[in-house]
Amino acid sequence: MRKNRVLAVIMAVLMMVTLLPSMVFAAAVPQGALDGKLKVKGTIAVGVTLSADYSKVKPEGITDDYVSFSWSLKDGDVLTEVGTDKIYKVEEKDLGFPIVLKITGKEEMGISGELTVTTQEVSATEEDAKALAQQKKTETSTSESGSDETLEQDSQDSTITITGLGETDTDSGNTEETEDSTEDQAEDSSDTTAGSDEKTVETGETKAQNGDSASTEELTYSAVVSTEDGSGVLNFGTVTEGYTEIPEVQYVTITNTGTADLNFKEISPENFMAEDINGQPLKSGEQITVWVKPREGLNAGEYKDLITYQTEEGVDVFFEADLTVEAQTDDGNNGNADAGKASEPSDSEEGQYELTADPAEIPFDDLTEGYTEVDQTRTVTIRNTGTETVTLKQPQSDNFDIEPVSEGENNGEIMLAQGDEQMFTVQPKLGLEAKDDPYEEDLVFATSDNKASAAVKASVLVNGDSFTENSVDITPKDLNFGELEQGYSNAPEAQTVTVTNTGTEAIRLVQPTAKNFEVGALSAEVLNPGEDNQATFTIQPKTGLSAGEYSGKIRIADKDGNIDENVSVSFTVTKPEPVYDLSVKPEEGLNFGTVNEGYKDLPEAQTVTVTNTGNTKITLQQPTGKNYTVGALSQTELEAGKSATFTVQPKKGLSKEEYLEDIVISNSADVSAYITAYFSVRKNTDNSEKENDLTGIRKPSSITDLPNGTEKTQKALKLPETVTITTTKGEQKASVKWDVKGCSYDPSSVDRQTFNVKGTVTLPDGVKNPDKISTVIAVSITVNAYKGSGVKESDNKITGIDPNGKYDTNTKITFTAVGAGMDNSNPVKGDTRFQPRSWQITEKRDWDSEPYTATFRVSKPGEYTLKVNFVQQRYDGSRWTDTDVQSESKVTFTVSQAEILTATPSPAVTQSSQKSAVQTGDSTPIMTFVIILIAAVVCIGGILIYRRKKK
Repeated sequence: MRKNRVLAVIMAVLMMVTLLPSMVFAAAVPQGALDGKLKVKGTIAVGVTLSADYSKVKPEGITDDYVSFSWSLKDGDVLTEVGTDKIYKVEEKDLGFPIVLKITGKEEMGISGELTVTTQEVSATEEDAKALAQQKKTETSTSESGSDETLEQDSQDSTITITGLGETDTDSGNTEETEDSTEDQAEDSSDTTAGSDEKTVETGETKAQNGDSASTEELTYSAVVSTEDGSGVLNFGTVTEGYTEIPEVQYVTITNTGTADLNFKEISPENFMAEDINGQPLKSGEQITVWVKPREGLNAGEYKDLITYQTEEGVDVFFEADLTVEAQTDDGNNGNADAGKASEPSDSEEGQYELTADPAEIPFDDLTEGYTEVDQTRTVTIRNTGTETVTLKQPQSDNFDIEPVSEGENNGEIMLAQGDEQMFTVQPKLGLEAKDDPYEEDLVFATSDNKASAAVKASVLVNGDSFTENSVDITPKDLNFGELEQGYSNAPEAQTVTVTNTGTEAIRLVQPTAKNFEVGALSAEVLNPGEDNQATFTIQPKTGLSAGEYSGKIRIADKDGNIDENVSVSFTVTKPEPVYDLSVKPEEGLNFGTVNEGYKDLPEAQTVTVTNTGNTKITLQQPTGKNYTVGALSQTELEAGKSATFTVQPKKGLSKEEYLEDIVISNSADVSAYITAYFSVRKNTDNSEKENDLTGIRKPSSITDLPNGTEKTQKALKLPETVTITTTKGEQKASVKWDVKGCSYDPSSVDRQTFNVKGTVTLPDGVKNPDKISTVIAVSITVNAYKGSGVKESDNKITGIDPNGKYDTNTKITFTAVGAGMDNSNPVKGDTRFQPRSWQITEKRDWDSEPYTATFRVSKPGEYTLKVNFVQQRYDGSRWTDTDVQSESKVTFTVSQAEILTATPSPAVTQSSQKSAVQTGDSTPIMTFVIILIAAVVCIGGILIYRRKKK
């Protein structure tokens, strides 16, 4: 029996264990739209790691798996995404900008909607951040207390104040317990402020309750409205049913008393008309005045409407507008009995004084400037509706002539007894100037003692002499011709400018001109109005411009002086790398022939010309010769392209010998420059039969201007296969073998190289060399420096943004700046590239390194321009270095307002509609407990069967 009880207890325990998944581990899966309060944990300072805190975000049970994160820098209306993890480390580049954290629900997990929170501006240190947070908290507290005082005081003046607080929760040293305590106190006290419209204010970034002082930065949303008389009520008086003359408009002033911008919604009261505030946001501390007036055609009755202005942030300001409409009387009075009345009846012991004017308004037809007469005349009738006889005085006006139809009966004075009337004529004065707005003036008809008066509103518009508009459209208006190196022979390609007459009159264009640019002739001089009537001309930089920046404006004008437009042009001529080179002529050298020993007559002197073939000034030194007399240089300072000369002549008394000599022209650039002179003196003999003996070898001319990278071969280096030799029988050709391999030339170098190549002359058959003249010669060769790849500014690009694309305020825009030449992975000295350095929409943002990509969002619709700055770099053989050249690329795009979608929570699952298993979020393996339950049932069943059989 005892065993059975123990076994029963064990079975019961096993059954209880099987129920644990539903009792212990089950947890409801969060579903629905995001709501509640999002926070940022961490001090808002450089170097601090911030984290998202959604402990107070609903639905409860939210984890990292249910939402995505986005950290952005807020720059005005532009949000630049800087992180997508739950945490974000604040960097130096974030200094001075607020940080926006946004979490977005994952639809596939059953969570919809999004929440955002904006921090204070990033500080350099944690101490600065805490001080800033304390300062803003103090300001907010002051604003709150001042708000209550203002509300109490304004309530006496019937001025109503609505205050809402926008909250940014950042942890700047306060503990979570302090925050929660403060929030609870704020919620408990939210009903104690009399006269305030307490409500949760949607800031567009996070939800916050009025009075919540737990945040380190609180934006306040509040405004006050006041009337002109301070009563808080606009009283439009009384009119008669069927009125057509609407009472004069009245005005109210709305002041933003909070610290955040207010965006007002459109307004449409039922019985009154009110001006909308739908332009720019109303900034903190700013105010705006709007008009209010009754609608036309209201039925009889009393109207006391509460007119409310609402903002997108949840702030309401309201005031009362009153109007009484009396029922129409039997005499048909339509409410215009008081039209034109400017004064109320004056009750006194002497009687009542009252004047009325009919009509109350007299609009005139439009006039054209320069008019010499006015054909139109309007009449006004002034009636004495008082009880006393009055005397009218002549009305005065700046813009209108007013004359009585009949003169007064008493010395020209106009006397009006009770019920009498006087008619006046009104005309616009001659000589009124044209202007955009009409001339409007209240013509006042008053008694001589000013006890009564009536006003009539007169208006007339004076148009210009000719209703013409002269304007043109210039396409394009900015021309950039890039850059070229000084000494360029081919100017950049000409660009075409199109002029379109967008006005209403034909124009005669003046031929444009420019100092540093060639301007082509206009394709048409006279342009009639219309888009199809165009004139074109070309613009191209001139050749031969020296190094410098050439920018300016080319004027587009017409002969009548009505058009004055400009085309901006820019062109850069860079200063080339210095090149030092000299050429010496004659290239074949100087040959003074052969004379007999004891010669008396000297060979004639020959002239040598030295030319500066580089681009930099070179100073020459006076050359000298051992066996030759060298004349003075014609000049020693040689600018690029200039030449100097000197003469060479053999000296007297030279003995029998071959005189082959290089006369060197030394210079400040250390450029190899010389001329070879040859002169032979033979022994005086009577033997007429001469030997064919070598007397000299003519040295080849220097080889210059070879392109960088020329191959190291005889053919590529343009070395001659033969040279000229002189013998006792004249000149001959002799072959030469060049030692190309042995020269110092390095074809892989990008620098300018000047080097000598030695060669050995092979004498032809029959030519003897009894004097042992050296047959080794050398020639100077110059290979130019590498000029670099020379990428173009026009190859800089911005990808990822389409000017014709459709973007809205919810779109994340990611772009990449692609600099020309940035893909050059094997640069050579002299190569150039354009490195992306910064980008800007409102504020400038810098790039430190690759990738040159950024992501941003725009919070307000409109047209924006993205600009990217590129800096030119040149490779010096070991690294890239900046030059003075910069380039800017830009793209303009349009952002529209995104549709506002309302998140609909998932419907609750009911008993009747449930068709599938409830998700619990419990990952515990249920099958294990099912198996245990089955085993327990089997055991119990076996025991029962066993007991029955035993019995």
